[in-house]
Amino acid sequence: MLKNINKTHIKIFFIIFIILFIILLGFYPGIIPYDGNNQWQQVQSGIITDAHPFFSTFFMLILSKIWNSATIVIIYQIVLFAIAWSYLCKKIVVKDKKQVILVYIVSIVITLIPLTCFYEITLWKDIIYTSYLFLCAIMLYDWGNNNYSFSIKKYSVFGLMLAMVFSYRHNGIIVAILLLFIFYMLCIRKYRKKIIDKCNLKKCFSVLISFVIILTIISIPKKIILDDSSKKLKNDPTYSESYSTIDGYMLWMMGAHLNDNNIKNKSDIEFLNKIIPINDWKEAYNPYLINTTHEISSMNRDFIKKNNKKFENIFIKYSKKYPLTILKHYTKSDALLFNPISSIKGYVYVFPFPEMWALPKYTVFRPIIPGIKWFFMKLSDFTFIKPFIIFYEPAFILYLSLIITIILSKKVYGKKIWLFILPMILNIVSLTPINLAQDLRYVYINYLTFYGLVLMIIINYKKIFSKTKKEKLKH
Repeated sequence: MLKNINKTHIKIFFIIFIILFIILLGFYPGIIPYDGNNQWQQVQSGIITDAHPFFSTFFMLILSKIWNSATIVIIYQIVLFAIAWSYLCKKIVVKDKKQVILVYIVSIVITLIPLTCFYEITLWKDIIYTSYLFLCAIMLYDWGNNNYSFSIKKYSVFGLMLAMVFSYRHNGIIVAILLLFIFYMLCIRKYRKKIIDKCNLKKCFSVLISFVIILTIISIPKKIILDDSSKKLKNDPTYSESYSTIDGYMLWMMGAHLNDNNIKNKSDIEFLNKIIPINDWKEAYNPYLINTTHEISSMNRDFIKKNNKKFENIFIKYSKKYPLTILKHYTKSDALLFNPISSIKGYVYVFPFPEMWALPKYTVFRPIIPGIKWFFMKLSDFTFIKPFIIFYEPAFILYLSLIITIILSKKVYGKKIWLFILPMILNIVSLTPINLAQDLRYVYINYLTFYGLVLMIIINYKKIFSKTKKEKLKH
């Protein structure tokens, strides 16, 4: 019996893969939104830029050599998710057949949830990023359960996962660096408390070595390919270089200053009016979404590129003078991260569904199993009815996760369980200064972490809900 329990995670891997693969066949070749299509077109043209983190597009290029279809990337992310979830199931100790059955049931249910199955078949770097981040969470959980001790091989794999987090999304750079820092602070603290020995402490440096080696290897094709792409684009008469990311943020937030009537100086108003007509700027500004500002048709992009320093100085001047305007902007743009009912005054951007049904611009479905598509479209529509729609509030899921973590830490795992939710917390911290929209995919890690915690609480329900002898005597 114990031998069969130990093999449960292998069966779960195949169950998850088969379910998601069948759903993918119902939406073949997969859901391909704007960002995914943009990266895939870079792969097809051979001109790869750093508009998206380089490695996330470069890895698509590598996979395209196996099968030149966007579907291969989606299959990879399905495999990655199945590996992560089955790895978590392996690390959660199950002692009897009932627990094994519960693990199977939870695994199937979380795979069939529309948010999970749709995101896992969507061509998005964010989904792969989330799986790598989730693997980091599981490895930290495993490390804590193993008395803060790993083999050099496992430490190296953890370094690899951190390098992938670093390379797949811009805010991932912050997450990976913070995770590295906290990891080594914990190592030093555990060493001082004599929980880990000197030999284990030395092995910990395998994480940093692996992390640096992977990023160094990635930097070689990055320099070659980006330099080559830059030359090709400069020779393309139709290509126009965009303004910088920093200027993009400032253009967005300047709309807040304009709507609060903070700018009184006539020369400043005249200058800003040359970038975008002031009335257009005011009307387009949306604190919940950057795109409405960036897509203003009357924007003079050449002017902002030539006069970016003056624009930046004006923005900084008024931001120092009116910091409350910027604070007000961030409380709205970051509502997704901390407000459990953020969609009441804003919205939660849950693309690709149900928006997917209305925007089939890049995805032309050729379902191999048509009935699958119909069923999951109906199921997704049902989940957007009250009270189920609260599930799409990632801050609500965050608070539920924190409550479950407190219960698990007191009843089952102790303080070690907090390592499991650390990547989720750091992802939120990293998004706070740079959140572009109420886009749920940025905090998809909230959901995978929540699923893991739910599984842990179900497996340990006897320990959590059964009264101790002392409690029984009191009654």
